[in-house]
Amino acid sequence: MSLKTIEKKECDVLIIGGGGAGLRASIAAAASGADVLIVSKTRIGYTSNTYFSKAIIASSGWGDTNDNANVHSMDTLKGGRYLNNPNMVDQFVGIIPSETAKLQEWGVSFCTDEDNRPYVMKIPGHSFARHLAGKNLKGRDLILPLKQKARDSGVRFEERMFVSSLIVSKNKILGATCISEDHHFFAITAKTIVLATGGFGHIYQNTNNAPGITGDGQALAIKAGATVQDMEFVQYYPTALGKRGSRILLYEKLLAQAGVVLRNNRDEDILKKNGYEVTSDINRDKLAQIIMKELLNDPDQKTTVHMDLRNLSPEAAQTLSSLLPHQWTKGIKIFQVTPTTHFCMGGVVVDSHGETSCKGLFAAGEVTAGAHGANRIGGNALAEVIAMGSLVGKVAAQSAFRLDKTGSFDAAVQQERDCLEAMFGKKGPSPKTLIQELKKTMWLNAGIVKSQESLNRTLATIMTYKNLPATVKTSRDLIKFLEFKNMRLVGEMVCRSALKRTESRGSHFREDYPEENEKDWLVNIEIKQEGSELILKTVPVIQCS
Repeated sequence: MSLKTIEKKECDVLIIGGGGAGLRASIAAAASGADVLIVSKTRIGYTSNTYFSKAIIASSGWGDTNDNANVHSMDTLKGGRYLNNPNMVDQFVGIIPSETAKLQEWGVSFCTDEDNRPYVMKIPGHSFARHLAGKNLKGRDLILPLKQKARDSGVRFEERMFVSSLIVSKNKILGATCISEDHHFFAITAKTIVLATGGFGHIYQNTNNAPGITGDGQALAIKAGATVQDMEFVQYYPTALGKRGSRILLYEKLLAQAGVVLRNNRDEDILKKNGYEVTSDINRDKLAQIIMKELLNDPDQKTTVHMDLRNLSPEAAQTLSSLLPHQWTKGIKIFQVTPTTHFCMGGVVVDSHGETSCKGLFAAGEVTAGAHGANRIGGNALAEVIAMGSLVGKVAAQSAFRLDKTGSFDAAVQQERDCLEAMFGKKGPSPKTLIQELKKTMWLNAGIVKSQESLNRTLATIMTYKNLPATVKTSRDLIKFLEFKNMRLVGEMVCRSALKRTESRGSHFREDYPEENEKDWLVNIEIKQEGSELILKTVPVIQCS
C-alpha cells in the first residue's frame, strides 16, 4: 500500500491543535492579518481538554478588589514550588483579566449571581476568589464561542489530519507534513507554526484527558531541535470514577462530609490506616499516593478502592446528590474510585513571546513548560490557554510577515513520504497492542508512585520499543503507529527526567527520595535530542526580569 499523491497547502500561520489554545491563537493571528490554518487530528474544538473541562478560569480583578495580578502571580509560583518561569507567569496572569472580558464579548456566558454579575469562586491555592465558570460548568460554554469566532475571523479548518513531521532547515521552520485516514499525504508550507496540542495524559493507562492527548506536540518539537523541560511533573487527580478514571469525582466536597469513608477490598478505612483522622488534613497529591499504594500493593492488580457514602446524613446526601445525579437516583451509594492523570506541567520551552529555540516555531497552552512549575493550581490551566494563545497567535502572525519561506522543503517532504511508506507491510505487534502495553507500564511504574528501580524497569521496556516495527496495513494503522512512536519518546523523556530528579516536589513523588531538596533541586531539567539520543541537563530557575 502507498500514500496518495502529495497535496500541497499554504498559509502564513499553521496552528497544530484545535483546542482552546489553538483557537485563541488562530483568532489573534487572523486579527493581525495573517492567513491562518488550523490542523487537528480530531474534530476541532470538541475533542480537546478545554471542551472536557468545566470552563473554570482564574482571572484576578473579577472578585475581591484587593486582588490583582501580582497576588495571582505569587500564588502560582508558590503552587509550582518556585520552578515556574516567573516572566511567563506574569504574562498570563496579567493578560487573562482583559481576555476574560473579550470572551464575554464573543458570546461566552459565565455563572452569575442574583444581581446577574459573574459569580466568582475561590479555589484552594488562591489567596482570593478569582474564578469564573462557564454557565453550564461545561467546556462547551467556552470552546464553541471560540470556534465560531475563529470561523468568523476567516480561519481555515482541516480536521482528522495527523501531523507526521515538522519540516525544518537550518533551525528555521518551513512547514509540516500530514496524513489522513483515507491515505492522503499533505505538505503544508507555513512561515510560522504554533503548537497547541495539549499535554500527554494518554501515555498513562488512567486519564481523564480527551482522546488523542498523546504528547504529539512535545515529540514534534524535540525532533525539530527545540528544547523540552520539566517532563517529570505530571498532575494526578486522586478520585475519579471507575476502573480507568475517566470522570473526576470532587473529593474535596465529598470527604468533608461526615460519614464518607474510602475503603479497600478488606473494608479498611484507608485514610485512618495511613494516620489521617481528619480528612481536611490531606491534600490532593498525598491522597493520590495513598490510593495508588493500595492498588500497587496487590501483585494481581485486583484491589479496588471505593468511596462509601452509605452513612451520610440526609442533609449531606441532599447536598451531594447534585454531584452524582444519575447514580443517586438509582440508589447507588458506593463508588469505585481510582487516581487519574489530569494535567502535564512539562513541555516545550518557549521565550517571552512563545517562540521555541527553532526559528518560527511557537507553542501555547499545556504543550509548553514554565507556567506551572512543579504543580498547577486550579483555574490556571484555562487562564494560561487563553492568555498565552492570544499572545502567541499575535506574535506568530507578526513574525510570519518578516520571515521568508526558503529552504529545501520539497526534498524534505519527499523524504518524509518515503519514510512513511516504508512502514507499510512490516511484521510486528499491532500499534494498538503497543500503545496498551506502554500505557500500562507507564501507569504502574512511572506514574504517581516511583522509585529508581521502577523507573529503570520502565525505561528498559520503553527502549525495547524504540526501533520495533509494527504491523501496518492501512493509513489508520500508520497513524496509530506514529502516535505510539510519539508516546514512546515522551515516555522516555518522562522517565529520564524523573530518574534525574532525586527528590519529591510538587506532583513528582519518589518513594526513595520522599522529601523536597531545596539545596540541590531548585532547578529545571532540560532535554534536547542529539542524533537519536536524549541529552538532559539541569539549568537554574529563571529569575524575574
